[in-house]
Amino acid sequence: MANTCLNLYQLSDGYCYNTDSLILAYFARGFLKPKTRLLDIGAGCGILGLLCAREQTLELQMLEIDPKASLLARRNAANTSFAKNALVHNMSIFDFKSSVLFDTIITNPPFYNPHILKSPNDRKNLARIQDSMPLAALLASVKRLLKPRGNLLLCYDARECTVLFYELRKAGLYIQNACFVYPLRDRDASLVLIQAKIDYKGMLRILPPIYTHNSPNQQDNTEQLRQIYAWAHTHSIKVQSIDI
Repeated sequence: MANTCLNLYQLSDGYCYNTDSLILAYFARGFLKPKTRLLDIGAGCGILGLLCAREQTLELQMLEIDPKASLLARRNAANTSFAKNALVHNMSIFDFKSSVLFDTIITNPPFYNPHILKSPNDRKNLARIQDSMPLAALLASVKRLLKPRGNLLLCYDARECTVLFYELRKAGLYIQNACFVYPLRDRDASLVLIQAKIDYKGMLRILPPIYTHNSPNQQDNTEQLRQIYAWAHTHSIKVQSIDI
């Protein structure tokens, strides 16, 4: 299934998945096991959960607060051969209750500072700005829903590592693996990928870095990024929210 093209309906007038999501899903592969119960928080069109489900047989649930985006996530799951039984909940993580705990929780949370100039598009702000899903509250919810030996997989702005690491530790989540993503070899890291657990007491492992571009030309992708794109093999189908 790993080479099957993943066709994804997504909102042309909302937040669209980007390279961060593809890199996070690629990073997640090494932590997925068969029959894993996985929760995708802030699923959008379902990109993360569905890429993981294509990689490994999962019991998949997805949370998305935007009603139109959650409808598309449900449609995208139904259109696959591997995630037809996925559950999509149209609600906030803060309202979500579950009778079971999850082996894996994956999320690409909104990490832009609330003081930046916001978009006139409320849907995009919901997916991008921190105050729609405060980090401390998100991690408290993760702790509540994750199995003791389960994995949290997330990506975050690398410049916010001090805050991220502090909030993870405060929530009782301990980083086992981290990987930094760089736009160019001579630039600062732009993204950090994290795998954390509740019960981990060992040393932090910093994985080899990911470089996305050879030059400022955005078409000049590194071999690493080309491999990620080839593995992800997604096809975006844009639709207007008014048509759903």
